[in-house]
Amino acid sequence: QAIKLEQKIKQDDWKDKLIALQPNDNTLWNTAKQMRKQHTKISALKGQSSIALSNSEKAETLADSLENQFTLNNLKDPDTENIVHNTILKFFNSPTDSNITPPTFLELLHHTNKINVRKAPGIDGISNKIIRNLPLITILKFYHLLTHIFKLNHFPTSWKTAVVIPILKPGKDPTAPTSYRPISLLPNFSKITEHFILQRLNEHFYSNNILIPFQFGFKPKLSTTHQLLRATETISAGFENKEHTGAVFLDIQKAFDRVWLNGLIYKLINYNTPPPLIKLITSFLLNRKFTVRVNATLSKLRCIQAGVPQGAKLSPSLYSIFINDIPQKHNTTLCIYADDTAILAKNRNTRFITIALNKHIQELECWFHKWKIAINASKTEAVFFSKKRDNPKYSVMIQNSAIPWSQEAKYLGVILDKRLTWKTHINFIKQKFRDNARKLYPLIARNSAMTRENKVLIYTAILRPVLTYACPIWAYAAKSNFIHIDRCQNIILRQITKARWYMRNEDIRHVLNIPPH
Repeated sequence: QAIKLEQKIKQDDWKDKLIALQPNDNTLWNTAKQMRKQHTKISALKGQSSIALSNSEKAETLADSLENQFTLNNLKDPDTENIVHNTILKFFNSPTDSNITPPTFLELLHHTNKINVRKAPGIDGISNKIIRNLPLITILKFYHLLTHIFKLNHFPTSWKTAVVIPILKPGKDPTAPTSYRPISLLPNFSKITEHFILQRLNEHFYSNNILIPFQFGFKPKLSTTHQLLRATETISAGFENKEHTGAVFLDIQKAFDRVWLNGLIYKLINYNTPPPLIKLITSFLLNRKFTVRVNATLSKLRCIQAGVPQGAKLSPSLYSIFINDIPQKHNTTLCIYADDTAILAKNRNTRFITIALNKHIQELECWFHKWKIAINASKTEAVFFSKKRDNPKYSVMIQNSAIPWSQEAKYLGVILDKRLTWKTHINFIKQKFRDNARKLYPLIARNSAMTRENKVLIYTAILRPVLTYACPIWAYAAKSNFIHIDRCQNIILRQITKARWYMRNEDIRHVLNIPPH
């Protein structure tokens, strides 16, 4: 009886909690987020000489691994290194007359009123919620500090330390330190300052039309879907003209974490970036440190030798600038989104396709080596898009090894099969949808006490985007494949509405104001 009573109390508590969930106060979204999260405790880790068991040992072992990750690739090019060194030396020995225009106090107030209060704080423990509620006199003091940062071209050292939270990558060995993805938390005052630096950096690069047009990452009004459309339209146009398309999907090793900082500063100089801005960005980039947090335990501070800072607002734009001079060829199409790079060549002659791809890859290999960028040949994929069944006899080479022709490859989260039937991708998103729905089942189950309106919100805001991601790309898939998408939606909607067997799916969608796929 006592056990039954305890179970009833728990069930009643859960029912009351579900009834009380509201989207306006974020209780609904926070609960859904907790449901979807993988609560993975960091297991014992294999260190270099021993097994890490305690929190402090785990933190140090992970810090050792990350310290190696944040180092420069061992690629030598003495000529380029000398040019870069001499250019930087000459630049910093030259006097800088002008200063960067600092933001106005009103600009600072406007920005602090917009910052996301749910973002985690950095090592100083100051959250955005605290910053939003600071008195005007304190914000004024921060503003004086901000103006001095722009005047002196110096980024505060205390803001250059990141707290790293390790998150296990899906399907990876939990005992290997390299299986954990680092999530860096930076001081929020640092991010506010970066916002104004980024404004001035973007102003220079966009007003002078410097950035390459085929890099779609981190640009306003451009998304992964736009780059995928560009790639698939190239392939589809080939099909219409009875042409084949060869595509190579490059895997860049630790792209952001191993950026050659001197090379980046050299490129900022070459793009005629305002000298005070270069000096401030250099101060921002150099002498950075990190500490790994496991539960409440922090590792010793470690130095970061290379790479743009993880979690920083400036980092995506700085990476785009670093690869902005990537070689192009007239007979290939280059598709880049952040570090996801694809090279496409189309022709009726399969030999011409492989020649074009190989020539471009050879040129890229020289450029990658020059700028100390490493390619992971084992993870690089090649797909021959064609209505023909057989792949070409000729191979595409990278690092003196042939890349085997695959039947499909994943690019920007979408699986591209060689005939663009989208069958594999639709099966993939169907399974992903089911996995997410399973995690959220306690909220959206038939017997859940949560309101129908909130269940529909969970579906439209969390589950439906899994089905519709990049849907303009695969919208013309065969009806036999699309049926699977409709079934996924119908099952959940019938569950949400507690629909009886005789109720039509079209009527349910109409009542919930949800259009069919």
